[in-house]
Amino acid sequence: MSSLEEQLLMMQQQIVALQEQLQGATATPMQSGDDTATLPLHSMGIRPRYDWSPSDGLTALMNLDAPLHTSELLSDTERKAIIESYPPMAHVDYKAPATIPTAECAMNKGQRHEDSSLRQLQYQLSAVYRPLDILSHELVTCEAGNPNLERYCAMLHDVCKLLLHVGASMTYARTNIALRAINPSFSLKSSNEVTYTLPLDEFQNTLIQQSAARKATRAASFNPRQHHWAHKDNSQSSGSFSNGPDQPFFRPGPPSQQGGFNNANNYNTNNNSSSNSNSNSNSFRTNHCSNNNFRANNNNKQTTNPFCQ
Repeated sequence: MSSLEEQLLMMQQQIVALQEQLQGATATPMQSGDDTATLPLHSMGIRPRYDWSPSDGLTALMNLDAPLHTSELLSDTERKAIIESYPPMAHVDYKAPATIPTAECAMNKGQRHEDSSLRQLQYQLSAVYRPLDILSHELVTCEAGNPNLERYCAMLHDVCKLLLHVGASMTYARTNIALRAINPSFSLKSSNEVTYTLPLDEFQNTLIQQSAARKATRAASFNPRQHHWAHKDNSQSSGSFSNGPDQPFFRPGPPSQQGGFNNANNYNTNNNSSSNSNSNSNSFRTNHCSNNNFRANNNNKQTTNPFCQ
């Protein structure tokens, strides 16, 4: 007998022993006083903490003693052989979502490496669904008369939900990497199932919203007390120009340095010019009056001259 046949025979014996243990088990699940309550999914019971120990046959059959996080990696040949043993389901995209091009251009070397690592893990995780979907199909097809079929399918459904959660968590992390590539303070509040890690329009809207929020935060952080004192100083300085009739409009100094003339100098110049014009007009009137008096005196002299009579 070959070694392969011996291993197969030993596995069959372990399965038979495991079935006998399950049939002979006397553990009863927790029951409710309500007869209409649904039966539990398994016979282990539910408590705040309940640890169970598998049998030796189950541990050897399912390799349950292997560490969850520090096991040896599979070779590429062995991993591909396992995946190709289970055909893919139609209309299911097993590829990981692509990175948003706009964010990928803005990523640095570390962000690109982190995004690529998460994308590779998503692709490797998607291979788990191929044997899991085949197992669900076999149970529903071949075990149609099994009274425990509903419980088995419910447990498989929970497994699928947990796996989907892991994939969605990776997508959520990749989306946050894309947002931080644009601005380190940006982050995503919710995740969606999309071709990209996030729809392009929603990605742009998130950038616009968080940019507007950042501007509003900067505007709100402006010190109103400083603005009040600055406004008060401006009002006082502007009011000082209107107080007093002799207050100059520009600061005193030469026009070449201050860009204008002194109001006081203009005022004095205007006064001087007006006084000069008044003195000129007064002198003209005086001269005119003296000329008239001279003419009158000449006429009087002509009338009193005896030789002219």
